[in-house]
Amino acid sequence: MRLLFLIGLICLGSSAQAFLCRFETQCYEAEACAAADFEIEVQLANQSISTEDGDWIIVAKKSEDALITIFAAAKGVEYLVSITPEAARLSGHLNAGPRAIQYLGTCEGAF
Repeated sequence: MRLLFLIGLICLGSSAQAFLCRFETQCYEAEACAAADFEIEVQLANQSISTEDGDWIIVAKKSEDALITIFAAAKGVEYLVSITPEAARLSGHLNAGPRAIQYLGTCEGAF
């Protein structure tokens, strides 16, 4: 019984099950970074990330006290999302090319 209680406490202390991330800066390959207006909705309960262009599948998640790292995939692109209470980074690696795009922003309600 104590074990179940402890597991429940650990689950309560973990990150939120759904939260929104907004990215204001975009950097594509070696081009200069520019302003962006890109959002993702992270839905840990159903292992997906929603964007206006479609959903990504979360393939792995790692959490520490002040860091959430998510690996996700969509058709032709692999994603890495790193989230702290102060900032969030999103890196998309396009399989064709290869090419990469990075975003910098914040996530509300992740912790």
